[in-house]
Amino acid sequence: MIINKQVINKLKNAKNVGIFVHINPDGDCLGSASALKQALVSLNKQADIFCDFEIPERYHYVKYLNQVNNKTCMSYDLLVAVDCADRKRMGVYSTMFAEHENTIKIDHHDTFDDYAHINVREVVSSTCLILYYYLKALDVEITADIASALYMGIATDTGSFQHSNTTSEEHIIAAELIKTGFNLTEANEFLFKYCSRNRFELLKTALSSSKFFYNGRLGIITITQNDLRKTNTTISDTTGIVDYITNINGIDVGVNIYETKQGLFKCSFRSRGKVDVGRISESFGGGGHKFAAGCNIFGSASTVIKKLVEVCSELKD
Repeated sequence: MIINKQVINKLKNAKNVGIFVHINPDGDCLGSASALKQALVSLNKQADIFCDFEIPERYHYVKYLNQVNNKTCMSYDLLVAVDCADRKRMGVYSTMFAEHENTIKIDHHDTFDDYAHINVREVVSSTCLILYYYLKALDVEITADIASALYMGIATDTGSFQHSNTTSEEHIIAAELIKTGFNLTEANEFLFKYCSRNRFELLKTALSSSKFFYNGRLGIITITQNDLRKTNTTISDTTGIVDYITNINGIDVGVNIYETKQGLFKCSFRSRGKVDVGRISESFGGGGHKFAAGCNIFGSASTVIKKLVEVCSELKD
C-alpha cells in the first residue's frame, strides 16, 4: 500500500483533531475512529470522535467509543473522516466538515466522493486495514487496545473473514493484531454473538416479513417504525439482519428495508456475487460495494419493494 506522505505530515503536525464517522455506524468506521484517536493521543495530541447517531452498545468494549460526541477542544486544526464515502452521511456534522480548511478522508468504498482536501481511497476490505499501515507509518505502537479496534473493523467488514473481500492480507494482519494480546474471545462475542432479548424479538418480526421474488433469487425483509416500537429497539438493532435472508440457498440478492421515518426507507443490499448491488444502490442515489451497498428510498413499504423488484429485473429467468 502506498502511503500518502501528506496525510502523515498533517497528522504529525496537528494538535487538535476531530474524527468523523457515518450515521448508523458499523464496526469498521467505529474501529477506525477509535484506533486513530488512540494513535493521536499516544502522540500527545487531542482528538474527539463525532457521530450523528447513537453508538450501539455491542461496540462499547472498544476504547473511547463510550465518549463519542464528547467535545474536549474549543477548535480543531484538522478534521478526518473515516469510512465515510459520502460527506452527507455525516448527518449534522457534514456542514462543519465542509466548511473546515484542513480535512482528510480515509475510505475504502468503491463508490466515493472526493469531498476532503486530501482523499485517501484504497479498494480493500476495510478502512481499518488502511489505517493499520498508516499507524505503522506514523511509528505508533500497536497496543492491545488499538489492535482490538482495528480487528473490529477488519473482522466485521469481512463478515468474520467469510466474505469474498477476504484475502491472505486480512488474515496476516489479524494475526499480528492478535499477538498484542487483546481479548479475542470477548471481541468475537460482542461482534458476532451479542443479541439482546429485544433484538431477538425484532429478528422474529423481521424474518416473518420476508418476501421472495424471481424464483427465490431475490429476498426482501421489511422493518417498520412500528416494529421498532413494539420490540423497544432502534435502527442499530437492524444491523446484520439482512444476512439471514442473503444466506438462504438460492438467493442472489438479499435486501433489508427499514423505515427510518415515515415515508423513508433505508435499504441495505447484500449480493452473493452474481449481481453488483453497488450499481443498484447508485441508481437510487446510494453507494457501496459490489457485494454490499445501501441507499434511501421514499415511499411506503409496498412501493419501495415494488421499486426494488423492478430494478433487480436481471434476476428474472
